[in-house]
Amino acid sequence: MRDLYRDAYLSLEMVNAVLKFGVICELFFRVFQPYEGIRGLGSTLLRWASVILILVAVVIAASSPGSDSDKFLAGFYAMERSVEIVQGGLLFLLFLLSSFLGLRWKQDAWGIALGFGVVTSVDLAAFTLRAQLGVVGQDTLSLISNAAYDCAVIVWLVTLYAQKPEHHFEHRIQRWDVDSWNRALVDLLRR
Repeated sequence: MRDLYRDAYLSLEMVNAVLKFGVICELFFRVFQPYEGIRGLGSTLLRWASVILILVAVVIAASSPGSDSDKFLAGFYAMERSVEIVQGGLLFLLFLLSSFLGLRWKQDAWGIALGFGVVTSVDLAAFTLRAQLGVVGQDTLSLISNAAYDCAVIVWLVTLYAQKPEHHFEHRIQRWDVDSWNRALVDLLRR
C-alpha cells in the first residue's frame, strides 16, 4: 500500500510540475504577445534559461545529501527543490525582462505571475529547510507552504475580479523604443 501511495503521489507531483511550467510558458507568451520580434527572442531566452536552470537544479539536487533516513524522501525533496528553482528562475526572468522593457501586463496575467511567485518562493524555502532539518520541522513547513498557497489563491481571486485593467512597471525605456526594438527583431528574424 505504501508503494502505491508513493507512486500516485509522485505521478501527481509530476503532473503538477508540468502544469506549472505550462502556465509560466503561457505567461511569457501573453506578456510578449504584442511584440512578435521580442516574443521570438523571449521564447529563445525561455528555452535557454530553462536548460541552464535545470542544470543548476540537477547540480544542487546531486550535491545535497539531505538528512532523511529514507532515501526516497531525500530524493523527493531534492527533486521538488530543483523544480522550484527552475520555476522561480523563469518567473524572475519574466519579471526582469518585462520590467527592463517597461511592458504592460494585463491584470489577470500579473496576478497569476505574482501568485506563482509567492508560492514558488515559499515552497523553495520550505523544501530547502526540509532538506536541512529532516522530519523535525515537517509539520510547520507544511503549514507554511499551505498558507502560501492560500495567499496565492487570494491574490489570484483579487486580481481576476479587480477593476484595474493593466499593470505596468516603471518605464525605463520609452514605449516607442520597445516598438522599434520589436520591428528590428522582426526584420532580423525574417532574414
